[in-house]
Amino acid sequence: MLNSMPLSHPFSSPALEPAGIRLPWQFRVRPLLFVTIGSIVAILLVVGSLFCARRLTGDLTANLTPATMLLFALVTAATLTFSRIAWRRSFPLETPEDLSITDQMLGWASSAALTMLAVGSCYPANRTTDLLIWLPILVADQFWRQNFFDAGEPWIPHEDEDQNLLISPTLATATTPQLRDPKLSNVVQQIFRMQDEHQHEVIYGTLRADFVAGQRTAVVHVGFCPPLAYLPEIEAEALPGSQAKIKVVQALAHGTRIDIRLPSTAPTDCQLWIDLAARPVGTVTEINDQASMPGPSHQNLDE
Repeated sequence: MLNSMPLSHPFSSPALEPAGIRLPWQFRVRPLLFVTIGSIVAILLVVGSLFCARRLTGDLTANLTPATMLLFALVTAATLTFSRIAWRRSFPLETPEDLSITDQMLGWASSAALTMLAVGSCYPANRTTDLLIWLPILVADQFWRQNFFDAGEPWIPHEDEDQNLLISPTLATATTPQLRDPKLSNVVQQIFRMQDEHQHEVIYGTLRADFVAGQRTAVVHVGFCPPLAYLPEIEAEALPGSQAKIKVVQALAHGTRIDIRLPSTAPTDCQLWIDLAARPVGTVTEINDQASMPGPSHQNLDE
């Protein structure tokens, strides 16, 4: 019966399928990005040091106007923030233990440059407006720097799971079945529309998310045509053998959007397969409750 039907269906597909090795543009620009971001931070650090020193010694006494001060503070903070973002996107971390000395130097040097520019701009701190401009930026920089060190999100270790399972092409090929029909190797989405016992149309499907080497996130859009007669509850999960994070961003009657995030960047071009179910709200809970109760084995839909 339909209520006993699991989320997966007979369309067998590999959890992660290598599709060849190719050097993407993200890897080719790494040396240039390394030099560019390093130069920006170094220049701001030197300028901040000289500016702060000359202000403290009295060589520079002219104060910036509040409007100029605000613009200067925002441009400086934005430059350092986007430099950190560009660095982390090109040099991602898999775990906090991967934080290198270069990462730490970049994070602390950018904070030091921002602090010295703030001190040089505010000295001798006779105006309250200067403190109101720089103090929130300096406090926010403490959180931005920690977020940079944490690779953008807190890392939670999985003791019973192998983090390399998802992105290892050799292991994925050895442990997951190939497509039953070679003609299905180019399938991107396979959708089934059925009716449950309440005569509601429900949708089951298998989706493919493609990743190139160096890519970590992907977006998959699924259209329901014709639209469902209700606002569905979307359930999506990666096939066994992968540890990708699946997030349903939109659930509409005419389609859904799903975001996929790998545990780390893909070392080669690969594919991730996702099972999808779109059902009326409450059906998922009902099915889970029935699955936990003892009963006869699943029946074939054709019976």
